[in-house]
Amino acid sequence: MTCAKMLCQECATQWDGIWHCAACLGLKRGAKVERSALLSWFGVVIFAAILLYTGARLMVWTAAVIAGLF
Repeated sequence: MTCAKMLCQECATQWDGIWHCAACLGLKRGAKVERSALLSWFGVVIFAAILLYTGARLMVWTAAVIAGLF
C-alpha cells in the first residue's frame, strides 16, 4: 500500500498479491501508462530504412541477373 494505513479485512482488497485500501486501489487502477511517441517513430524510421535497403539490394541483384541473360 502507498498510504500505509491500517486496514480491516472488510476494507482491504488484494490486487497483484498486495493488499490495498479503496483509495490506493482507485489510484492504482486509474493510473495510465504513458508511452513515448518518439520511440514509436524511431521504430517506424528503422523499419522503413531496412525496407528501403532490402528493396535496393533486391533491385540491383535482379538487374544483374537480367543483364546476364541478354
